[in-house]
Amino acid sequence: MRRGFIFTFDALLAFILVSTVIVGVVTMEINTQALYQTYMREQSMKSAEDVLTILRTVPLNQLVPGDVIQEWIRNGTLNMTLVTPDMSPLDILATYWAVQPLYPSIDYKARARTIIGYVLSRLLPGYGYEFIVDNQSFVKVQGIKERFDISTSSMILSGYSYNRTPRGYIARAYLTKATVIREELYGWFRVLAGPYNLYDDYNILTITREINLPEDAEIIKADGKFVKRYREYQLLKINVGSRYECTFGPTARTINEDLTNCLKSGSNNVTIIYYLPTYPYRQDGIGSASGTTLYIKYKSNSLAVEDPGLVKIYSVTSKYTGFFYLLEMFVPGNITGITMKFKVNGVHRVNLYYGLGGKLTLLLWKHPSVDGIVEFTDSEIRNAVNSKLCGGRDCYAEFLSNISKMVFDFVVGFDAEFNPANGRWKYGGARCYGFNCTATSSTYGGVGQRVLYGYPDSYVKIDYIPKTALTMYSIPLAIYFPYGDPRVSYNGAGLQVRYSLPPTAEPWYADWWVGYSFADYSTVQHLYENNREFYSGPLGRYAIRVAYTRLYDWMMVPGQQNTFEIRMTDGSSYVRDGETRGIIRYFIQGYAGYGDIFPYLLQGYPTYKGYNLTYYYFDGSSVERRSIIVGDPPYKQISVDELDPTKYAVDDAVLRLFNKLNYLDDLNPNDWRTVPYDGSRSNPIDIDLPKGVSIQTASMGSIPGLFTPIMVTLRIWRER
Repeated sequence: MRRGFIFTFDALLAFILVSTVIVGVVTMEINTQALYQTYMREQSMKSAEDVLTILRTVPLNQLVPGDVIQEWIRNGTLNMTLVTPDMSPLDILATYWAVQPLYPSIDYKARARTIIGYVLSRLLPGYGYEFIVDNQSFVKVQGIKERFDISTSSMILSGYSYNRTPRGYIARAYLTKATVIREELYGWFRVLAGPYNLYDDYNILTITREINLPEDAEIIKADGKFVKRYREYQLLKINVGSRYECTFGPTARTINEDLTNCLKSGSNNVTIIYYLPTYPYRQDGIGSASGTTLYIKYKSNSLAVEDPGLVKIYSVTSKYTGFFYLLEMFVPGNITGITMKFKVNGVHRVNLYYGLGGKLTLLLWKHPSVDGIVEFTDSEIRNAVNSKLCGGRDCYAEFLSNISKMVFDFVVGFDAEFNPANGRWKYGGARCYGFNCTATSSTYGGVGQRVLYGYPDSYVKIDYIPKTALTMYSIPLAIYFPYGDPRVSYNGAGLQVRYSLPPTAEPWYADWWVGYSFADYSTVQHLYENNREFYSGPLGRYAIRVAYTRLYDWMMVPGQQNTFEIRMTDGSSYVRDGETRGIIRYFIQGYAGYGDIFPYLLQGYPTYKGYNLTYYYFDGSSVERRSIIVGDPPYKQISVDELDPTKYAVDDAVLRLFNKLNYLDDLNPNDWRTVPYDGSRSNPIDIDLPKGVSIQTASMGSIPGLFTPIMVTLRIWRER
């Protein structure tokens, strides 16, 4: 948990010790050359800018296995006197580049080349690339095949310059803890089972999901909409056995309730039970319908987020029949592999389908092991995709590029089989009135309870290279759109959403749980951001979700109003008015790197070694006065309005950080030197820094050098 922030002023000692050399981003140039303007080119190109961002912000020990780190420490590739595995690869590069003149007998540039080359090989499998430092090729991987698709990005780093005159003081600041208002939106994937068994007893389908919140979460608001299918009943139970226990139903209507008092910090157990109450309704299945969602708003000191690439499977019990489970998944990045694991009991066969539009293609099937385990490995999925979707051609990389762009569907049948002739499911042990959907007992067993054990016994793991680099300083925030939000308008068959991101935002992804009225498989769904199309494809058989990340720089643009649209063509399906809610997730970086060199450390130094700083925070309804300790005693009492970012390193660092923390209604966005300062009464910050948290400082006088530019450039291409 993190609350507060720390300043450090690291002395650079020319001959004795270089503990930290700063990587400061001065500017960035991006030049993407479109050599081939094909659909697959649009789908598959990696961004050099994204990779450089990872190299700049992510610690080395999060990019390289521990055994490799240890070997580098042992053989001297990582000189622990100069660098640490907690530094980013570009931090290490700049440090080694800086100290090379001090140690001419040691080739530190070669050591940096080893590190950068290894990390790039892991980030860019299957791509050619060249990493250039100061106009010289530093790391290069190139085959003999023709190049296509080139993405180029350059970054100017500030590096250490040996044996120059001292200039003064510099400072940096970063959050270690913070109190944040968090918002989460959870949607339910569809799970369906047979309504009756072979002997006309009505089936009961139970779905249980764990919702995990931080241990310190204070629930502010929560509501849920639980949508049943036609004629069935549903019973909702939350946190059974605890003092937060809530039960709704059984009811034949949609459950739409205020759940604020039903949820708690930590783990929350949400169970939904479905059944048909009387016999015999002509219905092809029972289970969850589209539109089932849960919204939670809470306060927490935790900045952790769940990985969208880890899909936590629900626990499912079907009293008599087989069932199928829709996985409508999305990750904010470029997918590199998919694996699945399911633990079952009473299930005879598990079928894995891939869904596109109205078509489901059987990729793989397996019988469970003696322990009830079924696994589908990435290599098995690869071979099945090549065989079943591409006629034996190796198209898996192309397939992964396609599904990296938007929501994609896998459907898993647990003693359940899709019949392409009539578009219906056959459930083992079931009878479906009005449809010929009784599965043969020899394949799927007879009547009996089937159980799918939930996470951690069952999961889907999607490996991907994220488009947004998460760091220990990333503060997760969101823009939530409830049902009936005036920012969402419905026009014709689709919808339009207008939203604005803060200027300092780093977009993560948008997630919309959409109420579709599905009429036919000819409908094509088109997705637009800022009036430019980024996806089009057939509306899925079980479409319930639209999610996307910032695929292009004209999408999800910080500091301006953006417009997202769904447009429908060539069919009768449409988006139902008022039945969609969604959330847009983004990050604010709670970090201000080293700034300019200033003639003074802080006001009153050396009489004072720190500040007792007064600032202001907006809690959503009122402006609150706060104070925080900076550095060591004795402290100078000072308000944020009295800071001077033109003379003092500490003052500049405070205001640069506060500028990032003032992401709502900033009176002077990205201008921390102009009054009213960020954190003042008329321009308060939007992150709470509770009492008891201090800011530590260290003097950085007599800096033996300047910070001169080091240009690094990364070029990425595909080959054929």
